[in-house]
Amino acid sequence: MGGGLRTITFNGKFYCGALNGVHRVADRLIREVDRQVAAMPEGDRPRLRLVLPEARGWTPELRATRLDQQRLGHTQWWEQGLLPGVAEGEVLVNLCNLAPLRHRRQLLLLHDAQFLFPDCSYPFRQRWGHRLLAPRMARHSARVLTVSQYSRQILDLAGIAARERIGILYNGVDHILDAMPDDHALDRYALAPQGYVLLFGSAKRYKNVQLVFDAFSRPDLSHLTLVVVGTDRAAHEAAAMVPPANAVFTGAIEDTVLRALYAEALCVALPSRTEGFGLPPVEAMLLGCPAVVAPAGALPEICRDAACYADVDRPDEWVAAILRLQCDPAYRTAKIAAGRARAADFTWARAGARLLDELLELAAG
Repeated sequence: MGGGLRTITFNGKFYCGALNGVHRVADRLIREVDRQVAAMPEGDRPRLRLVLPEARGWTPELRATRLDQQRLGHTQWWEQGLLPGVAEGEVLVNLCNLAPLRHRRQLLLLHDAQFLFPDCSYPFRQRWGHRLLAPRMARHSARVLTVSQYSRQILDLAGIAARERIGILYNGVDHILDAMPDDHALDRYALAPQGYVLLFGSAKRYKNVQLVFDAFSRPDLSHLTLVVVGTDRAAHEAAAMVPPANAVFTGAIEDTVLRALYAEALCVALPSRTEGFGLPPVEAMLLGCPAVVAPAGALPEICRDAACYADVDRPDEWVAAILRLQCDPAYRTAKIAAGRARAADFTWARAGARLLDELLELAAG
């Protein structure tokens, strides 16, 4: 099989962790490569293997990829000490910012460079661990990818990896179409169509959610509800943030609920001071929900003129952008059309094909 190609082995250590954004992307890429390889004539398929921990949170359903359970596969010691031997002579694929230092024929996906920024809110040990390891991991990788031109520039300027060694692998966003919308989502939170704005909550300082809290504390937006998804009020108050009185917190929600909330929201707000890609506004635009974003990080690159922009330090600009979407139907309709068109560029089929091309080249080398 595969005409003598080396086996392609995916590092699945992340399956022992919680389903966060990076893990979602890695899982989707693995499943998409598996789908495209399964569609090939059997004699042309490369050999795919996924090494993953025995103790894990979830397992992907795969057709063309062999699963190889590792007893210690949930530990950093396994990733650095044992994984190079497990994947010896094979192409090793690391999709979650970390890779062993003793394997040369490997691909590393660095999603962003947030660990370089003082407001990243990462624990001290994690922040400095990434700062020390990232340049070494990149040097010991045959190929380095990241998710935007912006991230490539930052990784280059910070000395993590030279620009010419970094390829771009844009995320897909069409996974949100896999979830059937929950018909009862709005009733559950007492929401009216276009009577609320979505905000992804986070206590990390670079996410800058207090800016939107401040905007919604002003009288001009008192008639709207701010729906904060992913976290609860206590998490923000513990970080010395002050949510507005008209905020509703959903906590963690299923994609079925999220899709329903996107579909009926006036808009989604993303005030981050930096983003390596920025999934929420593009997911929203794909579903016909306009996005108001900060002109920071990769957001202008990813959203282009399909989004509305407001300054990272100006609550009044966020108030004005949100009110314009509410009070100017022609403007909102134009943004919806532009958003759908832009979001359609980001598919997992395209991302999987791009990654597979890279892996086949490494496997043939």
